Amino acid sequence: MTTINTGVSLRIDTAARTIERHLALLAATGGSLSPGLRAEIGEYMLGQVQDRFDEQLLVDGSPMPQSAAAIERSGKTLIDRHHLYDSYTYNVLPSGVEIGSNSAYARIHHFGGQAGRRGHRVEIEARPVLGTNDADQEHIGRLIFAELERIGGVA
Repeated sequence: MTTINTGVSLRIDTAARTIERHLALLAATGGSLSPGLRAEIGEYMLGQVQDRFDEQLLVDGSPMPQSAAAIERSGKTLIDRHHLYDSYTYNVLPSGVEIGSNSAYARIHHFGGQAGRRGHRVEIEARPVLGTNDADQEHIGRLIFAELERIGGVA
């Protein structure tokens, strides 16, 4: 995971075992991920982050801890005004795709820690929505495999 400015971002790389085999096949064909495939992966991951906010789930599938404000208003955590939700975007890069947020609040809500305008007296519980889980890795692997089939790299 890489931090950008005061936000948080994720770069998908070959460390994920699930997609590593597919990337090795792609490399063997002399190809690379097409811009269309990179955009498709970015759209998928952006949708996953938004779904996690909507469903109040963390990247690992566990329930998102509710904030005091959400409990008080019987609402959802981190979604009342959609500022953080709407701040997540993705970028198609020459060698991959990155997804993240440049919101000053993204980092503290992702990793947790001390916050607040008066001496950082408030403890924010970590609520990671950015990242990949097994299902995400499988889906991205299928997208890459379909790309390999399209370019003739898989028999």
